[in-house]
Amino acid sequence: MAMRVATFAMNERMLSASLRTQAKMAQMQIQQATGQVSTDYGGLGAAAGKVLDLEISTARSKLYGSAATEANARVQVMVDQVSTMTDRVTDLRAQVTSALSTDRTDTSASDLAAAASSALEDLAGLLNVRYEGRYLFGGSATTSAPVDIDGYAPADPTVADTSYYKGNGTIASVQVSADRTIAYGVTAADPAFERMLRAVQALSMVDGTTSDSDLEAMSADLVSALDAVTAVQSRLSISSAALERAATSQQDYQDFVANQLTGLTGVDVAAVTVQLTAYETQLQASYAAVGKVQGLSLLDYLR
Repeated sequence: MAMRVATFAMNERMLSASLRTQAKMAQMQIQQATGQVSTDYGGLGAAAGKVLDLEISTARSKLYGSAATEANARVQVMVDQVSTMTDRVTDLRAQVTSALSTDRTDTSASDLAAAASSALEDLAGLLNVRYEGRYLFGGSATTSAPVDIDGYAPADPTVADTSYYKGNGTIASVQVSADRTIAYGVTAADPAFERMLRAVQALSMVDGTTSDSDLEAMSADLVSALDAVTAVQSRLSISSAALERAATSQQDYQDFVANQLTGLTGVDVAAVTVQLTAYETQLQASYAAVGKVQGLSLLDYLR
């Protein structure tokens, strides 16, 4: 059957409209499945540039947040180590107090010296802690132990001596935003740790001839060292709080940007579903009309 020119043109227009509707439906079906306006930047139109900027900003924020969190984990390990140090020195001072309250013998003096030697080894071990393959108390020298007490024997127990220290003076720091860096570390050469090790080492040298006045001076040195180490612990706790706030700030920013991105790239799935149903109805009607036009013939007009 030959189709009239007018009927052919109408048929073409209806087919074109149906194909456009079908293409729109395909796009909306993807939106319905993904909840997104488009699966690529090209489909975002004028919003594409802003979306890309926000995504880059989010990625940078995640790096800052992760860096702050990782640094805080190291600080927490350091805080735990320092806390154990204070416990160890407190126990040792209690033994000195006990020794001062009783008549000393060569044996009791030897026991006290042995306890101090053991404590010195423990303290060195705490300062040589490793976390995720890094030594934490050696500054930027993270691959080798910062404390070596072999042969450590200050000539004068009243004069600072950091000969045990093998690290460097760099204090650890981390960048937590585009314009902020937080210093959070402490080295084993810190005056508080030096005083602690020196006081304990001096106590490891006591013997039966050590006088009460000397022991009292050693006890006072331990108290002074404890105060200094406790201050270090407080500094570390302050750094930890600052790092935690920095990580939280970055997470808050990421949440804010995520909401913006949702507004730019997301769709209302329920609304899309309603529109899709309407398009399906329209498409069915279009195909029915096309079929009816294609079925027309001259006989239909002559009847």
